Amino acid sequence: MMSTVTHVHINFAELRQCVSISEDQLLQLVTEGILNPRTGQGPEEWEFDSTSVSLVHKAERICHDLAVDWSDMPLVLGLLEEVQQLRAENTYLRQRLGRFLQDEQS
Repeated sequence: MMSTVTHVHINFAELRQCVSISEDQLLQLVTEGILNPRTGQGPEEWEFDSTSVSLVHKAERICHDLAVDWSDMPLVLGLLEEVQQLRAENTYLRQRLGRFLQDEQS
């Protein structure tokens, strides 16, 4: 049995309905490079991955909770992604080390 991955895309208006920021702020997120439309030349044609909704919510929380300017958001989100990748790599390496040490003791 094969599993199928379905990619859901939403347009600018649908994204706007899913988040609690103004249209101008949403446009700024695109301008700042936080959101990247998959297709389209302008807001009326843009299509976004459905994951854009969670990205906007994360950016909203960071902006509100930490008082980070929207213009600094690409840097902050990039650093958070890097930390997440480093944690995953650290977990993987710890598991490998644990297996290596078990093999040495056997």
